[in-house]
Amino acid sequence: MILLFVLSVSCNGQDNNMKDTPLVTVIKLQSSEALLNFDEAKQYMDIEKVFGENPESKKSPQEEWKEMVTFFYNLGGNKKFTNQFKYFDYNIAEIIKVSNAQVKFVAIDKDSHIKEIIYSLDKIKDRWKVTDMQYVN
Repeated sequence: MILLFVLSVSCNGQDNNMKDTPLVTVIKLQSSEALLNFDEAKQYMDIEKVFGENPESKKSPQEEWKEMVTFFYNLGGNKKFTNQFKYFDYNIAEIIKVSNAQVKFVAIDKDSHIKEIIYSLDKIKDRWKVTDMQYVN
């Protein structure tokens, strides 16, 4: 009886402490961007860190990001492209350290134009946020 009580309490406590993993954060970011839900997407990315390093641009990081996301969204209307990320085309790795992490999507097709997509994340206020994105050709 005591064992059942302890198991019940520990299982209930785990549900309250569940947080998104870095991979879940990246998936939620991709999903919200694909739907042009900018307010939702902002929860999963530090826009200033990801888009603030372009000295040639006269636009704000926020404008750069929205323009890029909207461009890819509009490309989805073309029969040759899609707004949906094809996870099955990639080997996916999640590397977690204490306060930072990486999520890597490595193309299965060696002839793919983009060989690897790397998301770097930092733990900010007990939540993971994307702080860098790299596309490897």
